[in-house]
Amino acid sequence: MKHIAVLATLLLPFASQAGELKLVFHGEGLAGQTLMVVLFNSPENFLSDKTVLALKAEAIGDAITFIIPDMKPGKYAISAFADKNNNGKLDTNLIGKPKELYGFSNDARPLVGTPNFAEASFDVGDDTITQSIFMR
Repeated sequence: MKHIAVLATLLLPFASQAGELKLVFHGEGLAGQTLMVVLFNSPENFLSDKTVLALKAEAIGDAITFIIPDMKPGKYAISAFADKNNNGKLDTNLIGKPKELYGFSNDARPLVGTPNFAEASFDVGDDTITQSIFMR
């Protein structure tokens, strides 16, 4: 029995560890707005209501940081918007252009429409990874 405990102690450093995700959002005019952040973990669920995590906080200045500990290693993508009027949704004009600040991980910005999961995705391992997202 003593050998099993020693073996378990030796193998502990090789166990799957969780990473930490640091999200830094920047944007002129972000101060005072409610930032809505959604985390996705698959192309099928990207920009749907099947989220891994949703965060909400009021920005004090033109930058706000979230730290998410204990992230399971994997591939993720982030979508965020500043909910200026606190209605819980990204407001758009008649042709669908956002009227509120928005951004995606990897600073993904396709010419038309929204990015796909591959453009916005990044890998989380067992260390700290930082994503800087510019809100436009």
